[in-house]
Amino acid sequence: MVLSEALNDSKSVECQKSFHSSRSAIMALARSDSPPSIILLDIKMPKESGLDAIFRLRQLSPGTQIIMLTSHDLDENIRTAISRGATGYLLKRSKAPQIIKAIEVAQNGEVPLDSSITGRIIKDFLGQGPGNRYRLTRRERDILRHIAKGRSTLKVAHDLNLSYYTVDTHLKNIFQKLHVHTRHGLVAKASQEHLV
Repeated sequence: MVLSEALNDSKSVECQKSFHSSRSAIMALARSDSPPSIILLDIKMPKESGLDAIFRLRQLSPGTQIIMLTSHDLDENIRTAISRGATGYLLKRSKAPQIIKAIEVAQNGEVPLDSSITGRIIKDFLGQGPGNRYRLTRRERDILRHIAKGRSTLKVAHDLNLSYYTVDTHLKNIFQKLHVHTRHGLVAKASQEHLV
């Protein structure tokens, strides 16, 4: 089944349009009075890379969340996509239910990431190597691991057997230490800093 059909068969997601090139998508978005809430974007596209299109799409519609859906899992591509404004990163081997779940996660303001790349991003976040320059505590690292997997504050609290308010306080400390203000910013910060 074509992905657009699978999305339209779901109860929570609707695929309004699809394009074969990023330029076509950019032109359509520039003319649109009602931009989409989510864009699924591949890296390998005719004429212009999806990575190159992210910034322009974000300029045209800052409120639209961009989820990369690609077969390319190189760390450099992941870092570039996130640093340019992509909300999440999935691999094409993902099944339709996983993609639908990722869209729902993004719509809730969280960060959908393919499980196979989450561990690599976490290592960047936690500065495993010569020094953790952000001085994250062990508990903050635990919470950060869960947040990077796209889990909500409530789910993290449940998984770690903590109160919602305790997790929320730790999150505020993490945001302050990394000098970011959103969950998306956490992923972008780790990608930009190349912590090792």
